[in-house]
Amino acid sequence: MNFDLNAAKAFDVSLPVGPERPAPLEQALGLVDRVFGIDTILSEKHAEIVSKYYRQSMPGYAALYNRWQCMHLALHEPHLDEKAAFFAQAQVVSDLLTNAPGQRVLELGCGLGANTLHLAAHHPGTDFTGLDLMAEHVARARAKAGNLPNASFRCASFDALPEDAEGFDVIFAVETLCYAQSTDDVALGLARLLRPGGWVVIFDAHRKEGFEAFPAALVTAARLYETTTAVTRGFHQDGTWERALTAAGLVAASESITEKTHQGLATLHRRATKAFVDPKWRLLLRTMPRYFARNAVAGLLGYHVCFGDGPDPDPERGVVAYQQIMARKAVG
Repeated sequence: MNFDLNAAKAFDVSLPVGPERPAPLEQALGLVDRVFGIDTILSEKHAEIVSKYYRQSMPGYAALYNRWQCMHLALHEPHLDEKAAFFAQAQVVSDLLTNAPGQRVLELGCGLGANTLHLAAHHPGTDFTGLDLMAEHVARARAKAGNLPNASFRCASFDALPEDAEGFDVIFAVETLCYAQSTDDVALGLARLLRPGGWVVIFDAHRKEGFEAFPAALVTAARLYETTTAVTRGFHQDGTWERALTAAGLVAASESITEKTHQGLATLHRRATKAFVDPKWRLLLRTMPRYFARNAVAGLLGYHVCFGDGPDPDPERGVVAYQQIMARKAVG
């Protein structure tokens, strides 16, 4: 059977949304095991699947996840509409810009270019560069750049930052540095590329301290969430980036903003639930490429990973925190 993206779009609109209250974690894990096999997924621990994952998942991000082709979680607040929630991370970057002549911004892991293009349109006097490991992403982003002369994209890895890229006022990364193998090396590279007074801004999920001591079901859910989003080595532990950035000579601080992911994760949980319980979606999952289909696992479990397994959402009960990290290079 061949996967039909148009059929997926039709199902996503026509099938009833899942339950308002998330399924209990044990029930959710049972669904994952029945459809995909928990041990089968976790057998890919440390496997190099990032390129396969994004290549197979790109149709979903481009056509199903959201209309702006953002490849990250939305951050909802009462005053934000859906578009503003998806560009909330970009807004933090925007607030750091003074629009002084010659300002430059670098995005690491820019995906399909949504954040860089959004910022370039709102700051025409600032130069924006997006880097991404995937040539397919870069090609899509360039095609969307259209009449934005201040937005450019290139294929490169943050593990080997281009030597000719330097002098940035802001470097930001949204849910991409989770893939970094050496936080110390990457932090040193970022510090090198910053101008004095420049900022590094990171948004990502991190394992909480004492990860292994959390309830076994939550730890399993977190490992499944990590693996099915291609973070097969596991998320970095809380504090890892702050220490690396400080060692690189930057002044770093962080805060948990997990509560802002609640609405988005709850919506993904409801959408993923139908993929596991509706016969039509179950059949469709069997036709999808493996790593694309496994996004349903992340969608089903992300809520529990961040908010625990209680009757009400509680970031304190989650095993993973979604964090905003800010680091600045000294002026003198």
